[in-house]
Amino acid sequence: MSLRPAFRRALVVLGLLGVAWIPTAFAAPAAADGRVIVLGFDGADARTIKALMEKGELPNLKKLADQGTFAPLQTVNPAESPTAWASLNTGQNPAKTGVPGFVKRELSPKSGRPSAGFGHLEGPDSVPITSFGETPIPTWSTTKMAVVAAAAAFAGFFILFGLLLRVRIAISLFLALLLAGVGAWGGVALRGWLPDAMPVWKTALVAKPFWETAAAHGVKSVVLDAAVAFDRPFVDGAKVLFGLGYPDARGNVNSFTVYTTDDLYFERAPETNKTDTGSGGHKFKVDERNGVIESLLYGPPNWYEIDRLEAREKVLEAQSADPNLGYKKSIEIQAELRKLRGDGSDDAGDLSRRKSERLAAPVRVEKTKGAAKVTLGHETQELKEGQWSDWYHLTFELNPLFKVHAVTRAKVVHLDSPYFEMYVDTVQFDPAKPPFWQPLSQPTSFAPELAHACGTFESIGWACMTNPLKDAVVDPISFMQDIEFTETWREKLTFDRLAKDDWRIFMSCMSTPDRVQHMLYQYYDTEHPMYDAKAAAQTFTFYGETISLAEAIPATYRHLDKTVGRVLAEFVKPGDTLIVCGDHGFQTFRREVNLNNWLFENGYLAINALTSKGAAKSLGSWVDWSKTRAYALGLGGLYVNLKGREGEGIVDPKDKDALLAEIRAKFVAATDPKNDAHFGKEAYVMSTTYSGPHLDRLPDAFLCFDAGWRVSWNTTAGGLTVVSDDNGEFVPGPACSDNDKNWSGDHVSVDPSVVECIFFSNRKAKLPAGGVSLLNIAPTVLSLVGVPVPPEYDRPAVAFEN
Repeated sequence: MSLRPAFRRALVVLGLLGVAWIPTAFAAPAAADGRVIVLGFDGADARTIKALMEKGELPNLKKLADQGTFAPLQTVNPAESPTAWASLNTGQNPAKTGVPGFVKRELSPKSGRPSAGFGHLEGPDSVPITSFGETPIPTWSTTKMAVVAAAAAFAGFFILFGLLLRVRIAISLFLALLLAGVGAWGGVALRGWLPDAMPVWKTALVAKPFWETAAAHGVKSVVLDAAVAFDRPFVDGAKVLFGLGYPDARGNVNSFTVYTTDDLYFERAPETNKTDTGSGGHKFKVDERNGVIESLLYGPPNWYEIDRLEAREKVLEAQSADPNLGYKKSIEIQAELRKLRGDGSDDAGDLSRRKSERLAAPVRVEKTKGAAKVTLGHETQELKEGQWSDWYHLTFELNPLFKVHAVTRAKVVHLDSPYFEMYVDTVQFDPAKPPFWQPLSQPTSFAPELAHACGTFESIGWACMTNPLKDAVVDPISFMQDIEFTETWREKLTFDRLAKDDWRIFMSCMSTPDRVQHMLYQYYDTEHPMYDAKAAAQTFTFYGETISLAEAIPATYRHLDKTVGRVLAEFVKPGDTLIVCGDHGFQTFRREVNLNNWLFENGYLAINALTSKGAAKSLGSWVDWSKTRAYALGLGGLYVNLKGREGEGIVDPKDKDALLAEIRAKFVAATDPKNDAHFGKEAYVMSTTYSGPHLDRLPDAFLCFDAGWRVSWNTTAGGLTVVSDDNGEFVPGPACSDNDKNWSGDHVSVDPSVVECIFFSNRKAKLPAGGVSLLNIAPTVLSLVGVPVPPEYDRPAVAFEN
């Protein structure tokens, strides 16, 4: 009997089953018609925007307010970007998201003493190579690689000799077998180029962003510059470009380099004079000879070589532990271990050297008439003084199998006078060729897809030059030029994806309002201690408009308004919902308060003798833990020195709440000696503010300031401000002082009630009685596309009238 009729009938049945299955597999949930567009602006301050709308400077936002909805958007506590975006994206409070802020308290496993660590990031941790889905070659075992390579070589060469060249079978078999052995050897050698593990940064986020929930229900989403989400599980139907927190190509969170002939600097590459923030800025002294300057641009460590040496160290350790090991072999192993680890002298071992060394690209500057030919790696561009380069594309080779592809830009700050100086921006992963071990997007092909469509763009999670300006290694106009550059490529990506039809939920986050207000409030606020009328009057071109530094913040909001206007005009279709929101607002940062000094003044923190001004930059031996009841660490975090938790805790857990209440009462009553004004707005006990499985990641309380004050920089790492008294003794300084940094505006440690952000929509909303919160955003987006709101969300969706 022929099988063909039966086969055809089977195909028909399978086809019918497939037709019946398709609707259930791919149908979107029942929902209102239309799409949802969310434009998120980091640092968009409701107070400032309302004032500018009243002046007529923001016509598109005013149109939204008149025809749809405008309301202040309540932020979370702490009002920090990673915490706020995590809560906005997941609809859950910080005790559920697991993101406590930029800084968290870590307790030493041995001593139990506290120290500062990243609150929004974890790592870098060593992740087995077999965990990665996309590697240059398969991560098979050496044996499997040898067998597969041998089999492929045998089959290929047997076909070549026996079938194509018609060599006799016996000879063909012999040659194929011989070359199969070569193939096996090649497979083993090739597999040896893959390390056993790679270093990976992760985020602290444990809650699920709304786009993952939507995609799981069949609603396709596109998200650009997603904060603290770069190590989330990939979900079909969600295209996500990662944002805040994503590391640079050096394996750091952020870094930059300055090359100078300034005689005040002495350290040359690879030694370095670190800039003030401690955030990765390096300043190298270079020499000019006959108009030529040469140096090095440092990239990542050679992770492959480090992994190889660490693997060898483990083998040697295992061998040395063998009780049957002979004396002679033991001596050889110990000698090799000393070579790896170092012999305890100043001469470090091979492994230590590898960890401290960096792969490097050559830097060469050849001065020409009025300009300079600047070579980074193998690319050369001619730059005039004050001119930004285009992208440089760099390659750092770890081994012949795989490389780190990176991009950066440069600016010749001074060509000759008063000295040569060149700024090189963060060395970032090339979005067209992102690393397999640290995906830049989900799916991994999304970032290259964007780069192909829009050109190279910044991949670092914190793209703007805030720390270089804080350290005064660039000027504010260079900073604003970089702001325009960053905003331009983000808009380009946004408009490109809005024009596509592969989404029903679209979200794009733009951070430049936050960055401008951080750095340029000193020119906007005439009462800021750094305000200088002459400096504020400096003019420059920003998006084709000549403005002064005093106008930089309003101009940034005016451009935000234009972006919203273009989205309204070109991309919002009938039935679509547009939501414009932010994560927190902003205030001027005039005065800083070192909370550890304040705790000392009020008898809650005790100290040992101070040996220098720099002796108390972070929590350490200067603290007398036997008498300390509370300490501060991070951006407003207060911790009780709790018995049974801190290694040297003295406060009984039953006394904790009373102590926090006592500190709260003193904090809100405290005044600044400069003007007798109250600087403490409120103190929030976290156990009564939030609930969730990760409450232990948050401080015991947040001490939040009124407008104009912020926690001091020294407090961030748990430090104490130290001064010299009239006798030359080192003593704690005053708790309150002027902010003398270019970082002149802020929101961190400021009370959430005075840094509210924005909620706009093109539709009339029925706002909650207590006001709308960023915790309402995720449920609102899901409900608009008919996706059930997860029960773990803290707030319901906002309803709309039409």
